[in-house]
Amino acid sequence: MGLGYIAGALREEGHEVTILDIYALDLSDEEVVQYIKDAIFDVVGISAMSTQYNYVKWLSVEIKKYHPQKKIILGWVLATYSSDVVLNNTNVDICVIGEGEITIKELLFNLESPQKVNGVAFKENDTVIRTSPRKYIEDLNSIPKIPYDLFPMAIYIESLSNKQSNTKAINISCGRGCPYSCTFCSKSFAGVRLRPIEDVVDEIAFLKDNYQINRIHFTDELLIIGRKRILAFCDVLSELNITWTCQGRINHVDQEILQRMKAAGCLCIGYGVESGSQKILDAMDKKIDIRQAEEIIKMTKRIGITPILQFIFGYPGENAETIQETIEFFERIDEGRIELSPITPLPGTILWDYCLNNKIIRDEAEYLEKLEGGYMGDAPTLVNLTSFSDAELIKLRKLTERRILINYFRNHPIYTWKALQRKIRTEGIKTIFRKARNLWLS
Repeated sequence: MGLGYIAGALREEGHEVTILDIYALDLSDEEVVQYIKDAIFDVVGISAMSTQYNYVKWLSVEIKKYHPQKKIILGWVLATYSSDVVLNNTNVDICVIGEGEITIKELLFNLESPQKVNGVAFKENDTVIRTSPRKYIEDLNSIPKIPYDLFPMAIYIESLSNKQSNTKAINISCGRGCPYSCTFCSKSFAGVRLRPIEDVVDEIAFLKDNYQINRIHFTDELLIIGRKRILAFCDVLSELNITWTCQGRINHVDQEILQRMKAAGCLCIGYGVESGSQKILDAMDKKIDIRQAEEIIKMTKRIGITPILQFIFGYPGENAETIQETIEFFERIDEGRIELSPITPLPGTILWDYCLNNKIIRDEAEYLEKLEGGYMGDAPTLVNLTSFSDAELIKLRKLTERRILINYFRNHPIYTWKALQRKIRTEGIKTIFRKARNLWLS
């Protein structure tokens, strides 16, 4: 969507735009290099997250290898929060800081004199120069529409859809920003700006008419912000005959809102609860109460919406007591499906500044290089912010997930028996027993 809004802004100025979504097309390095060799362009723009630093480093080298005189412009959070590292360690020429729709228009008329453009960083005589900050776009309705014809829409729709339930899904956004300042969250935008509901509805209608979309994944950092707005939004969504998912917040919903959302087609709500310990929540500046979280999650399930719970493990202050509180929280809400994400300081966060100021992270470029493989999943924690050893922390995370799952199975014997039968049918009884033995021994 970010690339789409930039493309829309460029088209509005009369520029010709081509988009290559390397990730969606699943292109190999060799295919990307061949594309670069054959491509004819005046400027190349790259959009990247902090986790894609290594790829940007490689990609910018390949672009300059075949087009040494062409400018490379980098946008999104990697450029916004790590411009010094990028400009000192890659072949990127200019970083766009913050929103790019207006900046890119001005930049293309001032490529040789970027100091005239607000909201950019560039290198001059081995020194990184940052121009004055770009003001946020107040009226999101003024931004040109996404030119969907430039994108491999069939790939997006297929990857987000479910053939069994005959759904065709796509992502869209209703606004920018979040009013909260959780210490670990690398927000794309400060403050909150919302698109008019009518504008969002028009976009959904366009997607329905042109791509037969019947499910929407709202990607906003927080869709449920104001009570009046979400209720009005539910009224119009009810008339569109679609299903949808979104990111919510424990302290922004109640029974009426959840019932209206369910009636309007909402299937899932993401709740960033993050911990079952009030001590950890307060340290994160989450501004939620764990007892309220328990009540809202149970209510969400009763109403028929699936709560998608997001949790973090290993935040500063995490200890045996807070881990036990998280395990007990999951028992109380009767939930067992969870992945505890290892806490990872990200550029642009309060936690990142804390790690830099306390010399926990000493080399930003080296850290960004490791970030690619250590942000999620089974990778070792990049930075240990607890009193546990690294080995203990990794083992405790897996053990905590296991305890939560075992408690759930214990409380749901019929579900457990059916799940075991499915496993035996697909993997065989010997494999299941071997896995169970290894799980027990570990």
